Amino acid sequence: MTLNIAHRGGADLWPENTLPAFEGALASGADGAELDVHLSADGELIVFHDETLKPEIVRKDGVWIVERTPLKALSAAALQAYDVGTLKPGTGYARQHPAQARLDGVAIPRLREVIQLARDRSDTFQLWIELKTDLLEPARGADPVALAEAAVALVEEMGFAARTVFISFDWRALQHVRRIAPHIPFYATTLPQSWFGADEPPPEHGPPAVAELAKWRAANAAGAPWEGDYPSIRYPSLQHAVAALGATGWFPFWPDITPETVASTRALGLKLAAWTVPARAAPGLLAFGCDAICTDDPVAFQGLTRPSS
Repeated sequence: MTLNIAHRGGADLWPENTLPAFEGALASGADGAELDVHLSADGELIVFHDETLKPEIVRKDGVWIVERTPLKALSAAALQAYDVGTLKPGTGYARQHPAQARLDGVAIPRLREVIQLARDRSDTFQLWIELKTDLLEPARGADPVALAEAAVALVEEMGFAARTVFISFDWRALQHVRRIAPHIPFYATTLPQSWFGADEPPPEHGPPAVAELAKWRAANAAGAPWEGDYPSIRYPSLQHAVAALGATGWFPFWPDITPETVASTRALGLKLAAWTVPARAAPGLLAFGCDAICTDDPVAFQGLTRPSS
């Protein structure tokens, strides 16, 4: 069976990375939810996507913010004073998720709250916890080792390790998970590989602006520091690097899943998941036998895999 994992709780339907989103994912019958975690100034694990407050979704006292303040500069209590329940009209992100519910009074949750919700509502619902750092500007985000330490400690404390999957683009965090908690599965997440090819990436692959893309390509060619001790340029394939890392599986951008990469992944004994999959692409990935699909619309995906009788 392919697991239905709600990306950011189901960002096409509910405010991303919020308790209403995770409640919706649970109610939809999804197998789990993906979420992003950071460390606040006082060391709390906070659930939010970017390393900085995001003007497209963040209000304070009813007013949209302008500055992208780093999460690490604010306490958990200060962060909970912001409202993240409504997309700012007219922004690209609002156009990307036109059907997302608009809610008022929705706070940025602590990871502790999300785990408690999953424990209260289900005996099986998984959390795919992304250990989020800033890959190009490390000073803006959490230290990968400190972040991994805090996340492992919390899931162990709350008895949730058996329902946790750690994921990260920052393999240094995953290396530390493997060192301190080898019993907890983790998938190595990878950026769209078109970013690093000779040609210009397709717009639908979400490439950064030209100057920033050049920085990504240069860093990758120099050994991709975010890949830690296992830079993929030293291996026959990206999947070989993931296997050397000791990962449970590979978690690529969904267009990077091809017959060739599936064969390499399976030959190395790795599981395979895909982010962030539109409903139109799900049948092909199901045919490849993906172990999990991460999607912004877990309701639509549920209909594809578990049609009502």
